Amino acid sequence: MTLKRVSVKIQPKKGSEKAFFAARDQHKLRELREKAAEEATKKYCEEHKYHCFRCGTQSLAEIDEGDVKIEICVNENCGAIHLDPGELKEIIKDQRVLSAARNAFLSVFKK
Repeated sequence: MTLKRVSVKIQPKKGSEKAFFAARDQHKLRELREKAAEEATKKYCEEHKYHCFRCGTQSLAEIDEGDVKIEICVNENCGAIHLDPGELKEIIKDQRVLSAARNAFLSVFKK
């Protein structure tokens, strides 16, 4: 015969002092967790700022074309192009930017 573990949590009465402090503590914990998650994400982004998502090397070069900043991997075995949200729409909207971005991208590989 196997015994099952049962967990019982007794909720304090609404409006009681215990309930007030329990709710306040939960709120503080939630805020601290959100802040810690934000800081961890910020730290991760800062540490991996110029890392290529495809090959993982720290080899991104940034090209400014009008309002669009395109990051390309200059690792000779990779060549990935990184676009932020909305940048592809901007590039497609303005064909001159597309042509300039293509020329800038290809110029990296010219020797």
